[in-house]
Amino acid sequence: MDAAVIAFRAPYLPGFGIQGDYGLCDADEPNLLHFSGRYQLPFGKGMRFLGNSSGVVNQVLGGWQTNWILNLQDGQPFNVTCPVATTADFGCFALLVPGQNIYAGPHNVNNWINPAAFATPPSATAIGQSDYSPLGGRPSQAHGPGEHRIDFSLFKEFPISESKHFEFRAEFFNLTNTPWFANPSQLNYTNTKLFGEITSLRDGANDPREVQFALKFYW
Repeated sequence: MDAAVIAFRAPYLPGFGIQGDYGLCDADEPNLLHFSGRYQLPFGKGMRFLGNSSGVVNQVLGGWQTNWILNLQDGQPFNVTCPVATTADFGCFALLVPGQNIYAGPHNVNNWINPAAFATPPSATAIGQSDYSPLGGRPSQAHGPGEHRIDFSLFKEFPISESKHFEFRAEFFNLTNTPWFANPSQLNYTNTKLFGEITSLRDGANDPREVQFALKFYW
């Protein structure tokens, strides 16, 4: 998980405080689907197809089962700060430009978000001014990449007797080898070439596809 989104711009400023930075939880994921299941392939002795098979045919084609866990979820929010300070003492969040789609453009690891969708608020003009516009807009303006992952396994039973059997397992974690990218690390929207670039994975070395095999004996 990325670092927390919470970043107070002016917690001790009267009339603004921490409530001025109320925003999305750092774990906010608007859309999330977890779907799991298993399916016994209908082949072999007692099944829909080849139900009367026995011997080698049943050992090869019968007793297969598939299992899966599918994760589809949105990414987590992050702040786009101002590339140039607008005050001497306080933080600043970029303003959203009306009519601009935050995710327009390539929307990939090189440019996840649209630099034209963000603007710098005006700088403070006087000490103690009551106009808080130099602090910028709302926090957590955008969401990073989500997770699209499927874990899949294939089981096969080899019966020996009524009470004993071998079970072969082939398990594939992140079957499609789809990386889960972290939030963008380049957030200076005045640098349109690098803005929105993603340079790391959320799970690091745990993301690539992993395959393992096992053989179990039940008695």
